[in-house]
Amino acid sequence: MPPLLASNMAVAGVDSALYPVAVLIDELRHDELALRVNAIKHLSTIATALGPERTREELLPFLQEIIDDDDDVLIAMAESLGNGVALVGGSAYCHTLMGPLEELCNVEEIVVREKSLEALRQIAGQMSHEQVVQHLCALIARLASHDWFTSRISVCSLFSVALAKVDESKKEELLKTYFRLCGDDTPMVRRQAANVLGGIAEVLSPSARMEILEVFEKLAKDEQDSVRVLAISNCIALAHLDGNAEWQAQLLAVVKACSEDKSWRVRYMMADNVKPLCEVFQAKAATSIVPLYHRLLGDQEVEVRTIAAARISSVAAFSPTKEYLETLMPALEKLMLPREQSQHVRASLAGSILQLAPVFGSQLTVDFLINIFLQLIRDECPEVRLALIKNLECLSSVVSIDVLSQSLLPSIKELGKDRNWRVRLAIINAMPDLARYLGEAKFTAELSSLFSTWLMDPVFSVRDALAASFHPVCETLGLQWSVVNIIPQLQVCLDHKNYLYRISAMMSARSLAEAAGAEFIDTHLVPMVVRLTSDPVPNVRFNAAKTIKAMHHVCARVSPGALKNQLVPCLYRLLGDEDPEVKFFAQQAINEMGVQHK
Repeated sequence: MPPLLASNMAVAGVDSALYPVAVLIDELRHDELALRVNAIKHLSTIATALGPERTREELLPFLQEIIDDDDDVLIAMAESLGNGVALVGGSAYCHTLMGPLEELCNVEEIVVREKSLEALRQIAGQMSHEQVVQHLCALIARLASHDWFTSRISVCSLFSVALAKVDESKKEELLKTYFRLCGDDTPMVRRQAANVLGGIAEVLSPSARMEILEVFEKLAKDEQDSVRVLAISNCIALAHLDGNAEWQAQLLAVVKACSEDKSWRVRYMMADNVKPLCEVFQAKAATSIVPLYHRLLGDQEVEVRTIAAARISSVAAFSPTKEYLETLMPALEKLMLPREQSQHVRASLAGSILQLAPVFGSQLTVDFLINIFLQLIRDECPEVRLALIKNLECLSSVVSIDVLSQSLLPSIKELGKDRNWRVRLAIINAMPDLARYLGEAKFTAELSSLFSTWLMDPVFSVRDALAASFHPVCETLGLQWSVVNIIPQLQVCLDHKNYLYRISAMMSARSLAEAAGAEFIDTHLVPMVVRLTSDPVPNVRFNAAKTIKAMHHVCARVSPGALKNQLVPCLYRLLGDEDPEVKFFAQQAINEMGVQHK
């Protein structure tokens, strides 16, 4: 039994300088979890007090005996040990930290194992060649032959760091161990072996990689789809290592097999990673990868079609030509047919179709893509319409104002009144961009009438988003435009009997102040706020106090007179309000503004 454990230190009578350390040592065995976690997190304090030798001979064996603890304690232990090389006497003794970490590699909780493996890799980076051969390789051998599968899963993550530091004879021995794990009876072990294959291949010489390729091809045909789903990521990793035509051809054969795999999860991975596949197989992308991808756009599984539709613009970027768009259109039109019952597929297509506009340019967008947009924007599912609107900027930046006006604005105006509030919200968020692309005259004529509807929208998020949009729209179109088109609508809200719409006008005034000058604030905004501080509804009054607080920075800069003579007196008047919440927010505003009323 380690002396540290046997002593079971009592803090009474301990030297005052060592008292905190004694408390921490006692807390390592405390019944309360929080205290044990705290003690483990301060292992460096304990180790420093004990010194390197006692840390190696007493503290580390003690830690091995308390492995059967809560996961939070074990995670903290792994993190502390990973940073503990200096505490055991430097890199010459860093292998002594591996004892407790080896035990942590055996536990069932995956987070604990991951933290312990991270610590082991960190320590291995400071080991000498001799230490790796004597200690790390021995640890790998023990874990790889362990009866419990979690140990065999853990050891897979240690091969790459060990292989980088040993000679050829030892590499051969380690690879034999790794290859044995690739054929393990437990699918989870084979999956982890496949997961680290790319990292292992990186540290091997080109001649040794041929063995890795054979194992990779075997794993790509594994009976479990949980193992096969990693084949695509390994293809990408291995393709980066060697541009040899024969090597690439073998990898492309695996990619083709994955695209035709019986498991939809494997085909999903192929569709999801089509962009990096096109990048690493650039010379063969047009003839090999893209045709396989087009087939996945019509896959029988909804999940595969959904992710394939989301990757359209990534693939198109590799061939932004009319010829490619003509070959793509049949697949896109197939996704638009009535038999496509999945709203998720249509929403995925809607989210990516407008991203094609910058890729193909104005003319091809008008000739081929506008009709798909117009069909999707009338889709019965709000999620489809919403996905389309979120990428409206991609289209607006490419096509001309005439196309926007003739083809899209009618649909945008309809969506501004959509029954789904999220769609209305998305249209409002697009307003600043539309103002920039359409210009003052066209924007005012087509869309400004929607503001009055949105100011009195039944959903707060819509009203709030509209108020926030006034700032960038005003910056784009100018203050005079706001005077003519926004202020009159805010005045209507101020006179409305529903207090929520009066608050909406006040939020809009707060937003407009950010873009306004002194004259605009004094003439239009300050009178609104002052008026609402006397509103009969307490909610309006305390929102008026919050608005004054929000506006005070702008007013102090451009209109200090209005702040001092009108807004601050209103706050002090609200301090005497009968409603406690009004008084609270008025006092809060005064405190944060740091103003005094004379």
